[in-house]
This record gives sequence, structure tokens and C-alpha cells, in this order.
Amino acid sequence: MFSDNSHQTIHALGEVELITAIGKWLGPVSPPSPTGMGDDCAVMDTSNIGRQLFTTDSVSYGRHFDNSVPPSAAGAKLIKRNLSDIAAMGGHPGPALLNLLCAPNLRTDWLQDFMSGIRQTCQNYQVSIVGGDIGTLPAGQFTAALSLTGQMHVAPLLRSGAEIGDAIYVTGTLGGSIYQKHYNFTPRLTEGQWLARSNYCSSMMDITDGIAKDLNALLPQGSAAHIYLPSLPLSLDAHRHAQKTGETALKHAFCDGEDYELLITIKSEAQLSKLESEWNARFPLTPLTKIGVIATRQNDALYLDASTKEALPWVKGFEHLV
Repeated sequence: MFSDNSHQTIHALGEVELITAIGKWLGPVSPPSPTGMGDDCAVMDTSNIGRQLFTTDSVSYGRHFDNSVPPSAAGAKLIKRNLSDIAAMGGHPGPALLNLLCAPNLRTDWLQDFMSGIRQTCQNYQVSIVGGDIGTLPAGQFTAALSLTGQMHVAPLLRSGAEIGDAIYVTGTLGGSIYQKHYNFTPRLTEGQWLARSNYCSSMMDITDGIAKDLNALLPQGSAAHIYLPSLPLSLDAHRHAQKTGETALKHAFCDGEDYELLITIKSEAQLSKLESEWNARFPLTPLTKIGVIATRQNDALYLDASTKEALPWVKGFEHLV
């Protein structure tokens, strides 16, 4: 990724040539000015598009990926992390801004491959990179940040809409993302859009830090989540990781994070059998699993085993600043 040979690095290009090269590497997902790169701001006609969404996320070498992750997959992860946020609102992605913080000894061929992952993912989801910025970091460091826009044609699904009595669902499987899923995942955009239109949901978010942390953001004041532990959709990698760590697969499902699945609450008056039937017909390859219900909190326990009413020990997911 990095090189002591300056001829192989972005230092040899300089900022202007590097920006030109990035435009070429991004190809059709980088429109010309004024809609894209080339001016102080990108200019877009936003009339008649409904509610506007804005999100931002980043990937850093040594934190979100390492040398075991192909550069194109690291670039794709940057785009998909942001797309997952749009999915959690039920929105449609729009244009984006890309910021690069690069060490001078970053290899040019590595960055080109990183950009190829961005380009391919943007093409897959019809996202345009319309501008951004380049800054420097000390040798051996790299961070890329994306600011992504989106649109809503219906009311967005916020985190604050859940009520006591609502059911809790998740898409896909959970845990063990360290093996590949943290970069090899599919943002649940179509699923999120369908849920936003369906009128079944009261709240939704994507699972980035583990449900032990993320579910708390959906729970209304004075409530707790009663979890159906046998129903929790454990991934094969959760079991694989449990064999390595000595922890349980359930703990990994609760705490690992970077699942990029949807965590959903369903209105108490909804017909769950009808929801599940419609879901299975629309998304036969994406599991939708009821994992619990929101109930009135009786003590300090935030999460309880629905069968025994005992407090669950997993209350902390991934923490960014530790």
C-alpha cells in the first residue's frame, strides 16, 4: 500500500495531477463541472425531489480495513457504509462528495484500485461523485470520507418512532463480521425503501456497532427489549468466531458490529403474519426475523431473555473512542 520509492507514490503526481487522475479513475461516476468536480462547489438542480437526506462516513487504514482487504473492496466499503445509512431511512441515494487524507508515500497503483472499487459500487447504485478534497497525513496513514446525499419520496423512518408493544425485527444474519462481512455486504436499500412505503414500521436503523449498542437507540423512554434468544439469526461466522475466542455466538451477534443489516421495530397493531408473507414474496433471499418485543421496563435491565425474564449480559457493542 505504501512505498519508499517516490516514483510509485502520489507524491510524484502532485495535487493537480492527482485530482485529474482521480477523475479518470472514477470515470462515468464523476460528471464534469458544474455538476461534478472542477469548481468550488457542485451545482445541482434539487427541485421536485422530495425530502433531502445527508450522511457521511469514513474508512481508515488500520481501523476499518488492513492489508488483508483488497483495495477495491476497501473503496467499495466506503460507499456501502454510507448507502447503508440511506437504506436505514428508506431513502434513495444521490450525489456524493469524496475526501481523501493520504500519506505522501501512498502507492499510486493502490489508490487507483481503491478508486476502482468506488467506481464500480457507485455505478451499481447510480451514485455520482461530484467533488471533494485531498489532504495529507503522516507516512503510513490513509483515510477516505464520503458525504452522501439522498432523497425521500415518503416520510423517512426515524429512530424515534418506536413504542411499547412494538415488535423487533432484523434482516439477514448477525455476528462474525470480522471475517469478511464488514466489507463484503449488500446495503439493504431496496428493503429499506419497501419498509418506508409499507406503513408497518415505527422506526429503523442499520446495525453498525452491534445490536447491544444500536437497539438502545430505538427503545422509547421507560422501556426494555425482551429478546427471543433462540430466534436470533446467528451467522456461520458468529459460530466460527466463537470457536476462536471462547465466547458464545450469541455474544458475537450482539456485540461484534458491522453487520450492516436493518434493525426494525414494527407497529403493535400490524399483522405480523401479513408483513412476513409480503416480505418473503418480495425478498425471498433476505431473511427477516422477529427477535423480540418492546415492553415496559421493570428494573434497570435494558435487554431481557424473553423466556426467563433474566437480564442479558450484553449491553455494549463496538465503542469508537476506546
